[in-house]
Amino acid sequence: MRSHTAPVLHFIFTAMISHYLLSCSISADVRQSVQIKFDDLKLPKSVIDTLEEANTVSIRPNLSNALKKELDQLRIRQRELYDGYCIHYGDSHFVTSSYFYDANKLIKEIRTEAGEANLRMKEVWEDEFERWQKTTESILRPLFIDDVEYKMAFEAYMRFFPTKEEYKKPIRVSVLGPLPVTLEKVSKPIEEDVDALIAYENSVNTQQVLQAAKQNAADRALNLGAQLLDDLDARHVSKIGKQQTGSPKKRGSWQITAERLQLISNSVPGFEVLTQLVEKLLDIGNKLQAKDFNVRNEASADLISTQDEIRQELTELCSSRDSSQGLEKLKQSLALSTSYKILCEKIKTAENSNALNLLMRDVNLEVDIYEQRSKQLKKLIAQRKELIEDASENIDQLINDVKETDAPTDDLETDF
Repeated sequence: MRSHTAPVLHFIFTAMISHYLLSCSISADVRQSVQIKFDDLKLPKSVIDTLEEANTVSIRPNLSNALKKELDQLRIRQRELYDGYCIHYGDSHFVTSSYFYDANKLIKEIRTEAGEANLRMKEVWEDEFERWQKTTESILRPLFIDDVEYKMAFEAYMRFFPTKEEYKKPIRVSVLGPLPVTLEKVSKPIEEDVDALIAYENSVNTQQVLQAAKQNAADRALNLGAQLLDDLDARHVSKIGKQQTGSPKKRGSWQITAERLQLISNSVPGFEVLTQLVEKLLDIGNKLQAKDFNVRNEASADLISTQDEIRQELTELCSSRDSSQGLEKLKQSLALSTSYKILCEKIKTAENSNALNLLMRDVNLEVDIYEQRSKQLKKLIAQRKELIEDASENIDQLINDVKETDAPTDDLETDF
């Protein structure tokens, strides 16, 4: 499992952090698929017209499933590089000096894995060639009555497949950078000085993209805060485990949130306190799983206070950040945090199905930041409705019983 080595003191020196433009592309030097148009299939014109009117895509089979599988695996690693160590805007990714060593280590691993994949591809050329041959036969054989025409089409399709020589090293990893991004202001030079003009345009253009990447990262942090609040409201202390804190095999949702906030805080000021609180929450989650009762008991008390601190910090962030999509979602999540608790109490005291149906209108909120709370409320309503329907003769007694019982919680899987 990945571990970051970014220095703890990066919170203090955020303004001094250097950014570097980084690109790591995964590509293949050979053709990967071939498009078969509807006209090529010799279908009746009426059938082709119907398919096109329905916006049906033409057939595009992979020449080699083995090559596609290898590329997919490497691109997962590429995504790990970008998501775990970079902030970005569009296709432009920036790594900081704090995360450079981890990013560089992963790039070397990707290069090694690509080399191993190329060796595997060299060994499977004959098998993949035969598979493409069978695919081509299954596509073309039903279309041709005349053997000569069939053989001509078959040979044309077989020429699409890479040669054995091309298959020796089809996968390529191309890395650009890390290129330093200067934050120094550059005076606009005279038009005749081309070197100075290039340096000026480079500085202006790159800084604009870097600033956009920082704004994008800040928006993402606000979104993470909204989703975390949703999870904390709906999750009972007894349902906090490895799914939140992580294990050697898989990272937990709180662990992922803490790592992403740490990465963002390394580039964008203002999220340091929230990051520290989520790291504290993660530590509490681990203590809640301890064997020692006293450790668990103390962690339960710390959980309540930390949740309040997180809610307070998110409230303060709302008043200090510029308007954005993430900010609006955070504001909604904070507002829903109060209404969620009120809805829980209303559901617990609902006396008939009509009252529950009215409450469902408040539960069915189609916003992602309310996902966990909405699921939990729907489960409470289903449980309450079942009690009401099964106890029409003794409803008063059942209502009293439910009032005395804490609302149950659902062990919901959350992956931010």
